[in-house]
Amino acid sequence: MKDAAMITLHGMGEVDDDYYEDLQDGVKKLLGKKWSKVAFHAVHYAEDLQKPQNALWKKMVNNEDNDLDCTRVRKFFLYGFGDAGSLEHSAQRDAVKYKRVQQQIQAALSKAFIDVGKDSTKPVIIVAHSLGCQVISNYLWDAAHNQHSFEDTAGMDPDELNFIKLKGLRNLVTTGCNIPLFTSGLDKRSCFKAPNSMFRWDNYYDADDVLGWPLKQLDPSFNIVNDHVINAGGLFTSWNPLSHTKYWSDNDVIRPVAQRLLNLL
Repeated sequence: MKDAAMITLHGMGEVDDDYYEDLQDGVKKLLGKKWSKVAFHAVHYAEDLQKPQNALWKKMVNNEDNDLDCTRVRKFFLYGFGDAGSLEHSAQRDAVKYKRVQQQIQAALSKAFIDVGKDSTKPVIIVAHSLGCQVISNYLWDAAHNQHSFEDTAGMDPDELNFIKLKGLRNLVTTGCNIPLFTSGLDKRSCFKAPNSMFRWDNYYDADDVLGWPLKQLDPSFNIVNDHVINAGGLFTSWNPLSHTKYWSDNDVIRPVAQRLLNLL
């Protein structure tokens, strides 16, 4: 039986199946034998979004009338901001895809719930990247307000419901967080409330990452966030926007995540 759960959420754009590998390997190395006490599950929520993106991209590049330079950058923005825009549209208009994303998180948490012996008091740590930060923020808001995928939970075991609502979330770690890109035009921005008195939110961003931002200035309700500026990446990436892809292989993220898990264990 496991003593704590660790859940990861990927960011925007095309996502590898093993997107979490650098982070998992780094944390596992630092925890040693204690890693066996951690229920680890990675959320993959992009599949429904990427199918139509793949089809549109092929139409774009295969059309002889189109003249597209900088295709790698174009593809990144098409997939990345296409993910973000599609989810926001779904939340407001047709919530099917929005709910599917949340259901992927719920599925991972349900597996972790079994791993921890169906004990809803066991602590959870979530590590999210980029768009995944907005996804988990929305998830926590909806869980507290019984919205979207939480509208119909009748008949669910109360302990499992508390677990998937993240009542036991002890640490949220966000990296390259772009929540300000979704909320900057709003007159009023509201953060979800801390799910418990021991909750901690650590937000890591690189000064050169134009997609990663501090969060405290969004609204006084974001005072629950601890912003940390780091230098993510190596010689060729730490000084430019490519740092956005390097958080989970950087010791400035791996070490505090491992330490937090050790504290929880």
